[in-house]
Order: sequence, then structure tokens, then C-alpha cells
Amino acid sequence: MNWFTNIRSFRGKKVQPYLTDRSNMAKLIIITALFSLVFINSYKPFNSEQWVEGNSQTYYFILSFLLVLIGILVLAVSRYLMYRIVRKHSMYYAEYALWVFLEIVVLAGFYTLFALILDDDLLFWDWKSIITVFRDANINTFLIVFIPYAFSWMYFSYSDKRDRLKELENGIMFRKRSAVFQFKDEKGEMRFSVPMEHIVYLEAADNYVEINYLNQGKISQELLRNSLKRVAQDLVQTPVQRCHRSYMVNFDHVVALRKNGDEIDIELDVPNIKKIPVSKSYSDDAIMAFLQYSQEAGGNKVE
Repeated sequence: MNWFTNIRSFRGKKVQPYLTDRSNMAKLIIITALFSLVFINSYKPFNSEQWVEGNSQTYYFILSFLLVLIGILVLAVSRYLMYRIVRKHSMYYAEYALWVFLEIVVLAGFYTLFALILDDDLLFWDWKSIITVFRDANINTFLIVFIPYAFSWMYFSYSDKRDRLKELENGIMFRKRSAVFQFKDEKGEMRFSVPMEHIVYLEAADNYVEINYLNQGKISQELLRNSLKRVAQDLVQTPVQRCHRSYMVNFDHVVALRKNGDEIDIELDVPNIKKIPVSKSYSDDAIMAFLQYSQEAGGNKVE
């Protein structure tokens, strides 16, 4: 059962936001299109050397441009659908990998059809030839797509780390700790304000978010009509981070992370308060947040 556990663990990690960022997806399509145009004109895949018999190289370039245009349209539709989905649901690495695989197969199908139309030696009813062309199209499409994809992923990762480092150097995260945070309801109207350092944890409660905060040394609650996901978007780059589907915790108040079997619990510095669970999908983020903020405060403890 180790393989099954590994698969579940792999799916349990959400893709980095920069992979599903709208701007980055547009850049990915442009980079892939430019690489495809160069690749097709340099190596003439998809049996395309048969397209230009008796015609000029300019004619071949126009055909290759049309081929790339088909690819751009397919990828644009694919990435638009991905963007719409990730706005409502989380995407995991296994799902992202499957998505890329399906993009390659669909593109290969269009390229196979393109080759069948242009190559007089290929017949629509000759299934053996079609399968051969489709197989070769998948191999070529993999090269055309994966190489610019890999380059783009590395560049986006580098840019994301660079931006995060710049924010840390400018002290953006730490200045926000002492600020007064304004909680807004689902209509965007301000409903409750509290110093950031007084926030202990947030808990999802149906269509509400329960705000647990310090009031004269004791825990008080305030109900806010909103979703935890929307509130989390306003708390980016603050010590209040998501650790569970139903919880967000102010890591300035976290004194320890305790592992019990496969589960992790958060212990807070506020007496008589329940332990907060950490779900597997947020475990890496929670540990990183704990190490970051507890080191700033002077120490950390992971058990």
C-alpha cells in the first residue's frame, strides 16, 4: 500500500499559486507558441516535409504558423478553463500533471488531423497510418510543449522566490503585525476591527467566520458573515495563515506543533484553548509559517 500512500501524498500538495496565475499562464502560452514556431520550422515534425513539395519555404512557414495558431487556441481555452476552476477549487500536483498530459493528447489530435489534410499520401480510412501519425504527433507535441513549459516553470519559481525575498527584506510582513485589521463581510463592508496581535485564530462556521481574539487577556468571539477563503485573501503576508480547511491561526501565538501519528496539532500561548488541527494539504505551509514567525519571536518547537 506504500504506492497508494505516495499517490495520496502527491495529490495532497497544492500547486504553487504562480503556476495558476493568470498573467503567468498567458506568458506560458506565448513562450510555447514562439518555441513551437522555431521547432516546427527547424525540425519539420508531423511528417510536414510532405507539405511543401513543389512549394516555397514561405509557404511552409505560413502552414507552420497556422499549426501554431491552432495550438495557441487550444492552450488558451485549456488555461482559461484552468483559471476558472482554480478560482473556486484548489488544484493539486497530480491534477495539474494530468491536465498537461491531456493538453498534449488534444494538441496531438489536432496536429494529426492537420497532417492528414495536408499530406496526400495519408488516408483518413487508413487506421494504421493514422495511429502512426498520432503516435509521432504525441512525441513531437511532448517536446514542443514540455521544453517551454519546463523553462517557464523554472522562471516563474525563480520570480516567485525573488519577490518573496524582496518583501521580507522590505519588512512588509512584520509591519503588518502591529496594524489594526479590518474584517469585511461578504459584501465587502467593514464589520469588525481588531489589532492584528490580538487575533488568535479564525474558524469557519457554515456561512460565517468565527473570530477568536484577545479581549483584556481573555478569548472573545465575533461572528462575521463571510467565507474563510475570502477572509484568507485579505490576510496574505500576515502572521494569520491557513492551517486547515476550517481554521486560520495567528502564528505569533503558536508555541508548538505536535505530531500525533499522521496528524499535527497546533498549541497556542493562550490558556484554556483547544488545540488547532493541521490538515495534510496545509502541513508544509504551516511548518514554514511557524518556523518563520517563531524564529522572529526568539524560538520554535516542533515535536
